[in-house]
Amino acid sequence: MAYYYNDERRNYFIEFGSGRPVVLLHGISNSGRAWAPQIGPLVEAGFRVVIPDHAGHGASAKIGHPISVTDLALDVQTLLDHLKLDEVDIVGLSLGGMVALEAALTMPHRVRRLVVANSFDTTATDAFRDMAQGWAATFRSEDGPARRLEGIWPMNVNEAFRASEEGMRTYQVWHGIAATGDGHSIACVAEGIVGFDVRERLSLLAMPTLFIAGAEDRMSPPARSRRMADAVPSSRYIEIAGAAHISNVDSTADFNAAVISFLMA
Repeated sequence: MAYYYNDERRNYFIEFGSGRPVVLLHGISNSGRAWAPQIGPLVEAGFRVVIPDHAGHGASAKIGHPISVTDLALDVQTLLDHLKLDEVDIVGLSLGGMVALEAALTMPHRVRRLVVANSFDTTATDAFRDMAQGWAATFRSEDGPARRLEGIWPMNVNEAFRASEEGMRTYQVWHGIAATGDGHSIACVAEGIVGFDVRERLSLLAMPTLFIAGAEDRMSPPARSRRMADAVPSSRYIEIAGAAHISNVDSTADFNAAVISFLMA
């Protein structure tokens, strides 16, 4: 079945391929469908690809109270237990990168290699709190998830991708997913992730870790990813020219090449 339970919450996941398992973690207000450009290449490279929807997102159950990054990381641990996976690679983008960091710090013996893309080491700032409150208000408004996607799309992906056939197709799919999303659930996640802070713990990460930044990312600028990479002992840093915040989508070829090369090293 494509569901597992944690704390009585029913969460969705899907799998492709066989071989060494890699878990892909998506960003806020998105779903596992955001990883469509990575599935085929990872399967072809010999990986078993596991893609969950975060609590309150996609096909996972609705939630009615704030969910923290720690809660989402525990969801990942429960999923690994459900699938009887002792060791995995984890790739996370944006919120998914925060969850990946927390999961790797919580269960380092189960994370072989870690990829953190376009993400954050802390949300414990007034600026992020104000931003998250704005997100939550939008999500709870009428047609909130779709309205937020419409507003954030030009910041999330670069201009060339937006104008491309693949960009328009992706926007159509994502807009339909957002239009059916539960705004209150996603607002609870936006509120719950405020206060996350791993800055003092990054040096504890012993597994090989790749940090990916988009050169045009205004949400999580490259300097943030570079700072995180500098704090992790066994780390690499890659900056993708022309990529915006969702670099796995608008710069798929470069993103896939970087991730697959790193995971197979």
